[in-house]
Amino acid sequence: MPKDTVAFVSLGCAKNLVDSEAMLGALGSAGWELVTEPSEASAVVINTCAFIDPAKAESTETILAHAQQKKPGQQLIVAGCLSQRFGEQLRELIPEIDGIVGTGAYAGIVDVLREARAGHQPTRLQFDAEPEHDFLPRFVTTPSATAYLKIAEGCDHPCTFCIIPQLRGKFRSRSEESILAEARALVAGGARELILIAQDTSMWGRDRGHRRGGLAQLLEKLAEIDELVWIRLLYLYPATVDSELIAAMANIPKVCAYLDMPLQHAHPEILRAMLRPSNGERNLEIIREMREAIPRLTVRSTFIVGFPGEREEHVAYLEAWLKAAELDRVGFFGYSQEEGTPGAELPDQVAAKEIRRRLIRLREAGRLASQETRQRRVGQMVKVLVEDRRALRRNSPLRELLGVSQVSVGRSEGEAPGVDGDIYFASEAPIGSFVEVLLTQTTAFDFVGQLVETPVLAAA
Repeated sequence: MPKDTVAFVSLGCAKNLVDSEAMLGALGSAGWELVTEPSEASAVVINTCAFIDPAKAESTETILAHAQQKKPGQQLIVAGCLSQRFGEQLRELIPEIDGIVGTGAYAGIVDVLREARAGHQPTRLQFDAEPEHDFLPRFVTTPSATAYLKIAEGCDHPCTFCIIPQLRGKFRSRSEESILAEARALVAGGARELILIAQDTSMWGRDRGHRRGGLAQLLEKLAEIDELVWIRLLYLYPATVDSELIAAMANIPKVCAYLDMPLQHAHPEILRAMLRPSNGERNLEIIREMREAIPRLTVRSTFIVGFPGEREEHVAYLEAWLKAAELDRVGFFGYSQEEGTPGAELPDQVAAKEIRRRLIRLREAGRLASQETRQRRVGQMVKVLVEDRRALRRNSPLRELLGVSQVSVGRSEGEAPGVDGDIYFASEAPIGSFVEVLLTQTTAFDFVGQLVETPVLAAA
């Protein structure tokens, strides 16, 4: 078995993926070689998720599978949210685990592996006070032209359904200097789209003296990076979206006309029980204000279904709200009763069977509303980042529609990776290039288009 090789498994959200990439970068700088097969690795690191029950189950099953396959002399390290929440219990239940790394301690992954190799079984669960992430370069695992950029850690919001503050600590903004340094390094490595993420991205800078407008100022400085084409914002919070941010999104050409704002519900009673800000009507106003300022804005949101106390009138209200909001993209999640959260202790918990019934109903309402909205984009000319080239099956409707056996696949500023579908068009444009595409048709999730111009910019 090679001496210093590591296999990595990263579960969960984009924020977790950035942590994994940072650990990989630190290990690479320390001489560790990344391998894809755990059987060929001297160490296996599993970066876990514990946000809701299905995520916990997936993480636990993954750990158990690797524990059963563990080779003599191999180290098994468990990192991330499940470790932060259940670190000691995991070690007791699964003795094959050689080290525990919490969400705020992954910068020490090299030392953890060194100690584990020496037989010390280290545990690191302390939250970092300053989440600067200065151990560059990161080992970026996303397509070459796209990279996530985490600008803050933790969360201060008291949402009653959420365990994240316990898993990630209080909200801590990274310094502007560290963010810009990492952004420049990512662009120098070929990234042309940077996706800014945090638990509440629009809150960036408020703990560093920016009462408002902090994120807008950061966007202006990021936009000065020459070869950067797109800056995308994910996970904005309605109470921290200020007028300065809206103006920056409207006036800085590199900032994507894309609003991702997880609203969780629309009815005032449910929002109050969730300890969420505002109400559905105010959230509609925010969306309308942003659409007025940014005419080609694409809007995405997510909602929790079956929160304790939710009744038929609340579901009907949300259903009507979805029609009025005309979201481009919408996702729904069944409520998960998480131990340790205030929501878990509330009366009137909704039965799992009823949650599933409501999910089916609301997903259909969301699909119909977004289908109408996305149909309005047909006929628009959009800049598309080419990400893949795929062969089409013989019976594929796209093959008949486009008259080709292979298509290029990409995204416009209106699609975030992994959640929003793709744009398909006949072309042999280089992967990593930007092309102009006329949108000619929409399917249930994707768009079909026609190439109008050859590549306008290619990734390094």
